[in-house]
Amino acid sequence: MAAKKRSARAPAKPAGGGGGLWAPKLGLASLRIFVGLVFLSIAHHKLIAPLEETQPDGTVTSYDLSLHDRIVLFAEADLIKRVDAAIETPPKLFGWELRWYADFLGAVVRPGKAPYIFAALIIFFEALLGICLLLGVGTRLMAFLGALLMLAFGLAKALPFLTVTKGTNWYLVMILLTLSLTAAGRVFGLDAKLRRRLPGWIS
Repeated sequence: MAAKKRSARAPAKPAGGGGGLWAPKLGLASLRIFVGLVFLSIAHHKLIAPLEETQPDGTVTSYDLSLHDRIVLFAEADLIKRVDAAIETPPKLFGWELRWYADFLGAVVRPGKAPYIFAALIIFFEALLGICLLLGVGTRLMAFLGALLMLAFGLAKALPFLTVTKGTNWYLVMILLTLSLTAAGRVFGLDAKLRRRLPGWIS
């Protein structure tokens, strides 16, 4: 009778054997590493890769820029243009005009040298985010901040939420939120060892 009671209390083994969770863990870790490589590639393009310009005769000329020049280029050729466009025409999300977001950009991001400061912060944050996701360090916090950055860019670009051909910002927002909520750094990442030393909202 006692043996029957013990066997009845024994938890059922997951179907398929092999621990049952190795496949979703591998998928989650692969997604984290892939997104980390994406952000490292973005940072490499902005920080290291030579600037290429196609001449009228079809030849391609490469330029090596200093870090300062790269930050200025990103600020003036990309960030300022998008911010100005978002201020002039406030973005809409599901039909709601986000005038408060346009006012925020005009008051905080656009004045004086602020665009250049934000440009530098964005570039270095993208590099740090890529490293953290690749290694699985501080994944919850970094992925959440990355989702906020992609959200800000998606709004500034006035991208429709469900888009196929107009950028990947919303996809990255959802992926980064998933990595943050699932603590993906604890799966084959350094957060597995740091989780007891760091607050749960970080790793």
